[in-house]
Amino acid sequence: MLGQTESLSPNTRKTYCFDAFPSIDKISKVTSPVLVIHGTEDEVIDFSHGLAMYERCPRAVEPLWVEGAGHNDIELYAQYLERLKQFISHELPNS
Repeated sequence: MLGQTESLSPNTRKTYCFDAFPSIDKISKVTSPVLVIHGTEDEVIDFSHGLAMYERCPRAVEPLWVEGAGHNDIELYAQYLERLKQFISHELPNS
């Protein structure tokens, strides 16, 4: 789910016909653990979309909201890599 352009406007709760990544419509069917990571200052996909993905996902683990991160710089924040490591080593194996 990382880096996909699912939503074109803030507070979008549905997919437009021209949306190439309709993840918001499919997330409720995911059966594996999901880590939602989203920058609070994302200029491409509004932060509200990350919140909606988290709320709709039946197997979501504790999300990471990266304060100040945008769409293309989130990996530069230390908590990004730390949270990924935690998810891979502790939360994913328990599924």
